[in-house]
Formats: sequence, C-alpha cells, structure tokens
Amino acid sequence: MANLRLAPPLPVFPTEVHGTPIVGLIVTRAGDIAAGEELLKPLRALGTPLVDAITQKPYVAHQKMLDPAVPHGRHYYWKSHRLGPLTDDVIAIICEHLGTISSPLSSVPIFSFGGAMARVPDGATAFPHRDAAHDINIVGSWLPEQAGEADRHRARVRGFFDALAPHSRGVYVNFTSDDTTSRAYTSGQLDRLGRLKSTYDPTNFFSRNANIVPA
Repeated sequence: MANLRLAPPLPVFPTEVHGTPIVGLIVTRAGDIAAGEELLKPLRALGTPLVDAITQKPYVAHQKMLDPAVPHGRHYYWKSHRLGPLTDDVIAIICEHLGTISSPLSSVPIFSFGGAMARVPDGATAFPHRDAAHDINIVGSWLPEQAGEADRHRARVRGFFDALAPHSRGVYVNFTSDDTTSRAYTSGQLDRLGRLKSTYDPTNFFSRNANIVPA
C-alpha cells in the first residue's frame, strides 16, 4: 500500500521536508526472505528514499505499524473509493489534491488488490468489486481543540472524493462514513443481504452500522 501525507516533524525525516507532501510505500512479503529481496529490487531501483524501514518482522508488528498515526481522541472524517488501475488521469487528481491537505494529521492510504481475492467470483460472497485494483481512503484528521475547523477539513475530503467519483467502482463497506451502503455491494448482493436480514433481524435491531435494511 501507499500512504500519502505531509511529512511529520519527526527526527527520522530531514528538517527541510517537514510539512511537505511525501509518499510512503508499505510492502508485505509473507514467505522466503531471499525471494522477497529479489521482488524488492525494482522498487529499490526507483531511487533513494528519505527513510528505508523495510525489514524482517512478525506480521502482527507490521500490521500495527501505522496505529500511532491514528490515535484515539482525534477527530476523523473520511470517504473512500474502489478504483481500477491508477491511470494518468487518476494520478493527476491524486497529486492535485495531495497539495490541498488542510491538516498535517490527514493522510491518503491507497491499498492494492489482486491475487487470491480477485480469483473468487463477484457473486460468490457478500464481498464485491473483486476486479478493483486499488482502494483509496481520503482521511481528514484534526485535534479536538480545532473543532471549529471541522467544516474546512470535511470540505477538503469531499472535494477530493468528488473529483475521483467518475473513476469509482464502489466502496469497501468498512470504509463507509456518510456513504450509502448501496455503494458497498452490487444490486444482487444487496438483495440477498436484505433477505438474510429479513430472516435473522426483521426489526432491524442491529442498525447502528453500515446498515442493511430488511427486504
């Protein structure tokens, strides 16, 4: 995955890049270390990164690596799209809006898909859009004492989201915020889930979520 944000004022980054847009690449290889090093060669050939923190580690440590960047207690607002390949048009939109980040705490994670996930038919489960190549989260974040700035940060997230909308293939249900749940499923999946909800929760008791309405 990639993570786009402004460089935080941490000792690991040179002072001159603090507050400027950066791209972090998070790579995962579960398997033989030597084979993983071979796979990394094209990435390392791109140039010299500001920081190279790629190393062998337990998966759980890797999975929690970004947790300190999104601590409990801050204000968050996000919107998300499933995307196809990162075309020149999509990259241009992302780069344009990366330059409009309204809070140094905000970020734009971009997840990559494919592999085993893409080999399951779309209608086999409730997980749709298996042909998508990427998932982009546009995350606005600010401190509690900056609550008066919330509208500005939300507007920036929505503007970025709207600009990418023509390229959207839907949304991952765990990444919905004020989206409609219908964007997270195909019409056939939504019908099936509605019938299941009607069977097991006909009164829609479990409704404080990305809700499926009983059919």
